[in-house]
Amino acid sequence: MKIEEQRRSTFTKRIDYYMVDILLSTYNGEKYIKEQIESILNQTYTNWRLLIRDDGSCDRTLDIIEEYVKKLNGKIYFINDSDKHLGASMSFFKLLNYSTADYIMFCDQDDVWIPDKIEITIGKMKDLEKLYPDKPILVHSNLKVVDVGSKTINESFWKYQKLNPNLKRLNNLLIQNNVTGCTVMINRKLKNLLKTVPSNAIMHDWWLALIASAFGIVEYIDEPLILYRQHGGNDTGAKKYGISYFINKTLNYDEAVKTINKIINQGKEFYSIYENMLAKEQKDIIYNFITLFEVGRLKRIYRIFKYKFFKYGFLRNFGFIIVMLIPGKTKEKVIADESFSNNSNSKLRKDD
Repeated sequence: MKIEEQRRSTFTKRIDYYMVDILLSTYNGEKYIKEQIESILNQTYTNWRLLIRDDGSCDRTLDIIEEYVKKLNGKIYFINDSDKHLGASMSFFKLLNYSTADYIMFCDQDDVWIPDKIEITIGKMKDLEKLYPDKPILVHSNLKVVDVGSKTINESFWKYQKLNPNLKRLNNLLIQNNVTGCTVMINRKLKNLLKTVPSNAIMHDWWLALIASAFGIVEYIDEPLILYRQHGGNDTGAKKYGISYFINKTLNYDEAVKTINKIINQGKEFYSIYENMLAKEQKDIIYNFITLFEVGRLKRIYRIFKYKFFKYGFLRNFGFIIVMLIPGKTKEKVIADESFSNNSNSKLRKDD
């Protein structure tokens, strides 16, 4: 036995008694779900439960799930609720209500987990909990981008999309998410901070990353632990980031503004929910982000540089600044402002 294999074997025996809940949201996934479930069954770490919620499939997905539930009674559970098509993010938030384990992972229906994904991730989690015993923690990893037939497109999702997992501070995560949900593990302390299901969360992984960044630890594993399958039916996916992608995004003015508004509205809801828990410095950072459209163009740029509201890479930041130099408010923005004012008990101070 190789030294690395021996180390992992000993490690697994040492911590295999920690239960891990794996949350899987499905929707018309008959083509790939068997391969995904089989990759979970083949994990070196065996103390897990798979909780599945279907989001309104009209293909054979439910039949496939039922077969596995019958075959692996007590290992795989189907969550049958009355809600229909919630969308991926809300479906995962719904699943979180059913989790009782100390550690929770998220799973997409069309990927493939490498055999020691759970083992490596919980190992990282336990190491971090030794360093930060009272902290909510989120661990995520790199991914290998593959096509429909599992042929490699790129060995690193982060390189493919030009993402930097080291940008994990609150000012960075407010403007750009670099945490991919299907690689994530959180501990119970983080789940317990999920006070309410957010209506403006762009994705569950982004929201959980914001909570972890504000009140705990975000850490990553620089190793691809998933084959991240790309196909026409992806709810979300990997788009190769380059000049052509940047130009298409930046030139689409209306879409660019709409995207920024969604990000700002997410920040506003985060502020509303967690204001009383935030430190003063954190409140200043979030306030100056969520009110960027409330000040003149030059002051917007000043705030971006003062609080380092930076994405990763020159092109992304250049595009962001171009959008922030656009004058005026959109109709959608005004409505969003009014909604925030009506739903928030916050008294925000003006920027100095």
